Amino acid sequence: YNGGYFQQHEGTAMGNSLSPFIANLFMKSGSGMWTTSSRYLIQKQLCSLDNFVSKLNNRFPTIKFTYEMEHNEQLPFLDVLVIRNSDNKLGFDVYSKETATFRYIPNDSHHPFQHKMPRFNFLIHHLLNFPLTKERFERNPTLLGNPKDKIDNNEKSGIYEISCNDYDQKYIGQTKRSILTRFKEHMAHLKYGRTEKSCVAQHAFDNNHRIDINNLKSIRNVTNSRQLDAFKSLEIIMCNSSMNGPIPTSPLFALINKDSYGSVNHGNKFSINNASV
Repeated sequence: YNGGYFQQHEGTAMGNSLSPFIANLFMKSGSGMWTTSSRYLIQKQLCSLDNFVSKLNNRFPTIKFTYEMEHNEQLPFLDVLVIRNSDNKLGFDVYSKETATFRYIPNDSHHPFQHKMPRFNFLIHHLLNFPLTKERFERNPTLLGNPKDKIDNNEKSGIYEISCNDYDQKYIGQTKRSILTRFKEHMAHLKYGRTEKSCVAQHAFDNNHRIDINNLKSIRNVTNSRQLDAFKSLEIIMCNSSMNGPIPTSPLFALINKDSYGSVNHGNKFSINNASV
């Protein structure tokens, strides 16, 4: 590290494949000590726990044991919270540290499949074998929710609608960016007189009509930019009072719902809203 070399004098390195094997040898070599000490702790009720832990840690200076006392009739053990009930029986609940983020490798990530399955199998095993009461089982699904706030539809990309405050007309637009960002651009064109760049600005300027943020509405969330033109054309056809200018349409729209769009098949031509294509 920083041009220097370091040597480990005690224990084994984290991630070393020999570490579990050596740990098992150590535990086996000290099995007599563990058993004797456990019996001593149980039988000698008057023995100070601090003295016991101190003697245990003095035996192996490189290994330091700690302990945790019961608090409010509760004691955590791994991911289980052991609870002492009023009838002196033990109950169990899900326990998570304060630093837990509940984030796992998502299924659509590019991590190897072998890395994803252990966590998935553990969660299934945990769900089927966790000893919860009915009351705690019904309460715990709240821990499994998505901690992220949902993104507002106007913060997404797709097809949007802007209505006029003073007249029953709507503008149908599309954007690859945030819909709210695109709306602000329309308002900027109106503010600085660039009406030729926005149908919304042109309509508001020519008719002295009002348009504000409350008139903005997300119609369809579209993440594939190649589908934006098609969905925008479809929404304009479905809108009875659009302030959009003329747009190119496709005969394919007439096949979706002839009754709704007033389409009639004339041989190889289609009539959409009195416009032949």
